[in-house]
Amino acid sequence: MRIALLCLAVACIAAPCMAAPCGAAVGQAIGSPLALALVEGPNQPSLVLLQRTITRTWGESDESTYVEVSVPDWKSEAWAMTLSGVVPGAGHAYLHQSSAIIFALLELGGWAARIHYGNRDSQLRDDAAAFRGNPYDSSSVWSFARWEASTGGDPTGIRTLYEQDPDEFDARIAHDPTYDKGWESPLPRNEFTHTLDEADGMLKRRKYASTALLFNHLGAAFDALRAARIHNFPLRQNLNLKVNTSWHSGAPGVKATLERRF
Repeated sequence: MRIALLCLAVACIAAPCMAAPCGAAVGQAIGSPLALALVEGPNQPSLVLLQRTITRTWGESDESTYVEVSVPDWKSEAWAMTLSGVVPGAGHAYLHQSSAIIFALLELGGWAARIHYGNRDSQLRDDAAAFRGNPYDSSSVWSFARWEASTGGDPTGIRTLYEQDPDEFDARIAHDPTYDKGWESPLPRNEFTHTLDEADGMLKRRKYASTALLFNHLGAAFDALRAARIHNFPLRQNLNLKVNTSWHSGAPGVKATLERRF
């Protein structure tokens, strides 16, 4: 029975093995592509699986050659968003959108307002400082000597503040009652305070203009992205992305093409 099973296994491997004796067929099975046989050993039979490595070169697929199709008037959404984010309206101009002029005018208006209010703030503070005069001069409307003589306080702190930050010094003598005795009379103090309040109002308007500029940049960027997507939407409906795998020089590869339907 063992001899019959061995001969049957060898016969299933290859036709040339059929002509050889059963004992010789086992030796031939070692070099065959795939052999499964019972080999009789000194103790008991064992199962042997033999397989030869098969090397094959894969050629290109029949569909691996594509025709490149250009898409006229396609616009980059990221580029449009970046352009309008940096220079409001630039991305819209890239998309040929008439709204480009709106964002550009808002940008120009924002910068004009910011510069105007900044200049006005500086001018009013200069006017207030000129009206206040030199505090080291006892004839000025506010002076260290007058304040020291009226209160008996130490002017070292307020003098240091004046030297280091004149704007903070002006705000201190305008709104802190501690330094009211340094004024010549309440009237110049009120006028000085009113001028500083106007300057503070200009500073707030300048900050508002800066905030408006920021929102204009953000709004222009996202609106350019929206406009680019709307612009590309009819084109996107006629586009297909085709991906194909192939084998080149013993290594796998992937090809992709964007096709437009006409």
